[in-house]
Amino acid sequence: MCVRATDTPPRVRACRHRAFARGALVATLACAAHAPAAAQGVEAVYRFYNHETATHFYTTSVPERDGVVKSFPQFAYEGAAFAAVAAGSAGAVPVFRFYNGRTGTHFYTTSASERDGILAYYPQFLYEGPAYHALAADAGDGRTPVFRFFNRDTGAHFYTASAAERDKVVASYPHFVYEGIAFWVYPATSAAVAPVVVRASDAWRLLQQATFGPTPAALARAEQLGPAAWLDEQFALPPSGYPDAEYPYVSLDESAACSFSAARSSAAYACARDQLTLFKLRNQFFVNALTRPDQLRQRVAWALSQFFVVSGMKDPDMETAYVQARWHQILFDEAFGRFGSLLWRVTMSPAMGHYLDLVDNAKANPAKGTEPNENYARELMQLFTIGTVELAADGAPLTDAAGAPVPTYTQADVKAFARALTGWTYAPYDAPQAKGPNDDRYYARNMVARENRHDTGSKTLLKGVVAPAGQSAAADVDLVLANLFLHPNVGPFVAQHLIRQLVSSNPSPAYVKRVAAAFADNGAGVRGDLKAVVRATLLDPEARGDVKTDATYGMLREPVLFVTALLRGLDAASDGNRLYEPARAMGQDVYYAPSVFNYYPADYRIPGTSLVAPQFGIHNTNTVLHRANFVYEMLDGGGWGPDSELPGAIGTKVDLTPFRAAAPSARELVTLVNARLFGGGMPLGLRDEIYKAVAALPATSKGDRARTALFLALTSFQFQVMR
Repeated sequence: MCVRATDTPPRVRACRHRAFARGALVATLACAAHAPAAAQGVEAVYRFYNHETATHFYTTSVPERDGVVKSFPQFAYEGAAFAAVAAGSAGAVPVFRFYNGRTGTHFYTTSASERDGILAYYPQFLYEGPAYHALAADAGDGRTPVFRFFNRDTGAHFYTASAAERDKVVASYPHFVYEGIAFWVYPATSAAVAPVVVRASDAWRLLQQATFGPTPAALARAEQLGPAAWLDEQFALPPSGYPDAEYPYVSLDESAACSFSAARSSAAYACARDQLTLFKLRNQFFVNALTRPDQLRQRVAWALSQFFVVSGMKDPDMETAYVQARWHQILFDEAFGRFGSLLWRVTMSPAMGHYLDLVDNAKANPAKGTEPNENYARELMQLFTIGTVELAADGAPLTDAAGAPVPTYTQADVKAFARALTGWTYAPYDAPQAKGPNDDRYYARNMVARENRHDTGSKTLLKGVVAPAGQSAAADVDLVLANLFLHPNVGPFVAQHLIRQLVSSNPSPAYVKRVAAAFADNGAGVRGDLKAVVRATLLDPEARGDVKTDATYGMLREPVLFVTALLRGLDAASDGNRLYEPARAMGQDVYYAPSVFNYYPADYRIPGTSLVAPQFGIHNTNTVLHRANFVYEMLDGGGWGPDSELPGAIGTKVDLTPFRAAAPSARELVTLVNARLFGGGMPLGLRDEIYKAVAALPATSKGDRARTALFLALTSFQFQVMR
């Protein structure tokens, strides 16, 4: 069918039926350019090079140009070649256009007699009418000649307004016969040149932001529903997560039924591997990300896990499956809940208590010279709620009269919060299995208060709020969390994090302010409604709408998202096994963040610029090579085979079948890669390079062609940066 503008000129509509029988390419090239020229002034004539026919194509029609850009990768866009004149201009003559059905090329002439001769004697040429208007002669007003060549090898004509290009063709290509000046035009700089906008659908961008990678089925669903309804559907899905039944061994210790000393083929060894390490949990993370329908909840939970960090790096406790499973289940459960509830569950979690030393944090003991541990109190403020400096509603730091940032808290505040947070310990062990020697550290229940270790003195919190003397440990925790939850920084602080995790590393202040406003009030007077915050983040005009042309928009795919987007884009089947290995090599070891500050600094800036780009904090020459190596491993042989020691293992296999099927046609292959990995929005330069690389390989080498196209696409920075 014909590529056309929304308001299609009548001539284009008539042309659609005439050209349809010659296929989509001919229809596109033959139709939209027949839109009438502008009534006055000049218009750009755009030039393409057709790799398949080694010929050029010219059009003044922006819809036709953009249709060719979108649909036909064998056409390399070369920009504006020159400027045509309006039909009513003095001395204007029509440039007639023909389509040669035998060669698939176009011919242009201003000569009526040449036109009539072709119509009379060459039936293979289909007359398409005036393409644009030019001038018959020079008039000393800055116009320039268009030179014409005949290519004896292709039987087609070549036109150029560049004297340098003319001279190069004359000197270097003897099969081109110079035929002189065809007509006169104005330089390309005389006309306004409409920018080429390569578009992926807004649904494609939504899936990049809100899932672990688009798939054809997910794209069809998102396009059918639209962004708002798609979000509502995702909000309603039950969480995947890590059910307790999957991780029922709630001891830190080995036993006769769960032992690393048992035979590797035994159930006891399998228990130790799956329950006393993060092996199964991390495999399940990838299986969930690749296959489970609650994609939005998983993406938000993953973002929250990089805000409220608990890492296996600390010690063996944090490497036990049930400990991490119950911790991350909190993030799944609360991803669309209330921030206040999430903050309370984070604070009461024994995993967080152990990781940041809140568990067994006791009041001061002057006789022993001990003071309350300040670790959790500090990170609760610095990383989990308000940050280190006061913020405006749009996330901008507030400054004092001297221009210095205003701190949100002091060391005295840290000490006061640490005192208020004393008196908590592990819940009593109540699992059905036998208690091991380390199971006084019990992670299956929230921490419990030990009031005799709680500091009951009064404490002055932020904004002058006082925790009165004599309060219980629970009352002090509630007051501390309320004091922070109501702080004006929390909205913009959380908004910035979620936007940078889901949408773009450099959101505008207005965007942050709008999302922070949703945190402050969900529209029904409720503060901290994370569902409203996620909705505001993903439905904001800065996230949705037309193609994003700002060079600072978007974000680098962090390693996990790079792995999952590749596998979902190639319709991989996977048991999740070993996928943490390439992610780790790329700088992101799942559930093993190197510190409470996450895998990368939240405020990392690209050196020499003011651009915030957190994920670039772990992007270097080594990790770049590991990204390429992973792509190669997946494409060369189609992935990894199953682990013989894992029951039901399938390994990780990508499906290259559709790409091999398309490979005999370079055009079809590049179009398929574009659709599957870029949603149709592959940038022109990348598309042209992939097309040339594929076309240089024999059409019979289907596997080589498919792997080459995919390797170049997946390792390109255009794929690795989500826009």
